[in-house]
Amino acid sequence: MSDNYNEPNDDGDEDFKNLRAKAKKADTLERENTTLKRDLAFVKAGIPMDDPKVSYFVRGYEGDLEPDAIRNAAMEAGFISMPDPVSDPAVDNAQAGQQAVVAASAGAQPNDQAGSRYAMEQAYAEGGLKGLSGVTQQYGITFNPE
Repeated sequence: MSDNYNEPNDDGDEDFKNLRAKAKKADTLERENTTLKRDLAFVKAGIPMDDPKVSYFVRGYEGDLEPDAIRNAAMEAGFISMPDPVSDPAVDNAQAGQQAVVAASAGAQPNDQAGSRYAMEQAYAEGGLKGLSGVTQQYGITFNPE
């Protein structure tokens, strides 16, 4: 026998018990960590984790844990539907403004701006606001000086 061998004593048995307990706890924590990472991937993908029918998909899914891959697989399997496009208020306002300009200019005829400006200036100089009102009506502009 080797001289380096020591008979286990009570202190050694206790150390082994502690090591086994720590190893068991580490295994448990590792499984829990893996489960939490997996659940987080599904949440990031927009999968409703509180929906009972989706739980079947979550348990059975064996693909890539990237959010896009999970989302695509869930849509293909029919567990979730295509998300509604999110509207951008700035784009909506710009489109509404364009539509208002188009509607306001409907039926308008192109004209000589320099000539119309001159005519309006002359009408204002000669007849004030009432004169200006008469000229603006010729160009399809409603103007009420009162």
